[in-house]
Amino acid sequence: MSLLLLAVGLTLLGCPQALHWGPQDPNFNETLVSGEWFLAGMASNQPKLLKEDKDAGLLVHRIQVTPRALQLHLHKKVNGACVPITMMANKTKRKFQYRLEDADQNRLFLEKVDPKSYVILCNHREKREKEVVVVNLLSRTREASPDALLLFTNYCRSHGIHPTNIIKVTATDACPRLPQPRTSAQLATDHCPRA
Repeated sequence: MSLLLLAVGLTLLGCPQALHWGPQDPNFNETLVSGEWFLAGMASNQPKLLKEDKDAGLLVHRIQVTPRALQLHLHKKVNGACVPITMMANKTKRKFQYRLEDADQNRLFLEKVDPKSYVILCNHREKREKEVVVVNLLSRTREASPDALLLFTNYCRSHGIHPTNIIKVTATDACPRLPQPRTSAQLATDHCPRA
C-alpha cells in the first residue's frame, strides 16, 4: 500500500497542475482581480523566450472576470509601438485554472492573490515538445511592493525558475496607458467656460 501511495505522489509531483493550488482561500472570489494592473515582473524556465517569443512579450494591463472566463486586455510591442490585444482564458473544471483560447495545451493558473496589491499568474504551454512556464507578477501600482516582489521570487524558485531568470519590469518597459473613455458629463464640462 505504501508503495502505491509513493507512486501516486511521484506522479502528482511530475504533473504541472500539482504545483498549482491557487489562492489560499478556496472560497476566493475571482471577480476581485478585475480591474487595472501593471506588469511588475516576468520569469520563465526558458528565459530567452521572454525576449524572443511573441507570446511572452504580452503586457497585461486589465483583467475582466466573466462567469466563464478571464478576459485579459493586453498590449504587445510591435516595432516599438503598443498594439492592444484581448485574450480569453476560459474556466476549466479545476478552480483557478483556465485554458487560453489560442491553443489546447496553453493553461493559465491564477495563483497568489492580494486583490488590492498583486496577482501572480502562471502559464504552462508546450513549445517544441518542451514544457514552457512563464510567470507574471501584476501590481495595482506602477511599482510592486518589496513584499510582492519577494513573494514572486519565492514562487518562481518553488517552480524551478532560477532568480537570474526573473525580470523586473519597470514603467519604461511597459506600454503607456491609453486615455480612459470619457463620459458625456465629463465631455460637457470640458466645453463649459470656468468662472
